[in-house]
Amino acid sequence: MTTPDIRWLGTDTAMIDLNFLGVPKVIAAYLLPTSDGLAIVDTGPSTVIDTLEDGTRALGHDPNDIRHILITHIHLDHVGAAGTWMRRLPAARCYIHERGAPHMIDPANLIRSATRIYGDDMERLWGEFLPVPEERTVVVRDGDQLRLGDRTLEVIYTPGHASHHVAFHESATGRAFVGDVGGIRIPPSGLPIPPTPPPDVNVDAWKESIRRLREIVPMQMLLAHFGPVDDVDRHLTELGANLDAFVSLAEQALVEGLEREAIVARLTDHVQKLVEEDGNPDIETQFSLNVPYGMATDGLLRYLRKRDEARG
Repeated sequence: MTTPDIRWLGTDTAMIDLNFLGVPKVIAAYLLPTSDGLAIVDTGPSTVIDTLEDGTRALGHDPNDIRHILITHIHLDHVGAAGTWMRRLPAARCYIHERGAPHMIDPANLIRSATRIYGDDMERLWGEFLPVPEERTVVVRDGDQLRLGDRTLEVIYTPGHASHHVAFHESATGRAFVGDVGGIRIPPSGLPIPPTPPPDVNVDAWKESIRRLREIVPMQMLLAHFGPVDDVDRHLTELGANLDAFVSLAEQALVEGLEREAIVARLTDHVQKLVEEDGNPDIETQFSLNVPYGMATDGLLRYLRKRDEARG
């Protein structure tokens, strides 16, 4: 059995490997002690609640002291357990972007949409998905300053991967919690790969979000998939280049008249070649778990269709 990676990143922030499906380096949650209890950035799905609970204790804290649940976006791998945690923690509040909050307060449509994608795998992958109480939901918007006890995090609206995506920047520590807009990078690799699932990938918005992340000049970005990134400028440059390459691949495939399955195969080959050139072949497992190639292709094709419709 794999031992999850649970460690402090300095003295004020910790990372908990949620060991999703028993695989390391797939989903990370971040723990921030404050003078007003603990804050968690992204809970992961309900299937890893025990790992997050055990990880919090291993770091010397009681999970019952969690008071703030910060959500970068409402995809199931990031937020599936939020409602369960809120039921367990009657004093906690959940911070969600204004576009995502209604779907967490009443997740019926979100669950229905996800079930169409995952079918019989819903329970195995994600577990239960409970609503977040409206009265304890804090709706956040771009530029908001979240004062969590003695710590302050700025909300930065960062769409592109999802229309309801935000990053949280703590200027005092120089850290930015960037969810998925910062891409997937599995250590020890330095390769950033853009996750492009449907329904609302928007490449133009994503490129603008990359620009905004550069603008705040974080000393360190903390990725959900997976871990801390210190070479921020290089990482963002390569992420943007790989995002452009994904789009070009899909565009060229459509010009050639390829069907979906052939495009999926081409994207798979492209990523596997990148991984091979990077010299860390094991990381392909984590990427394909985070965003299966079929989903990544569907997101790109949906983006291109919507873009072309907007252009007339």
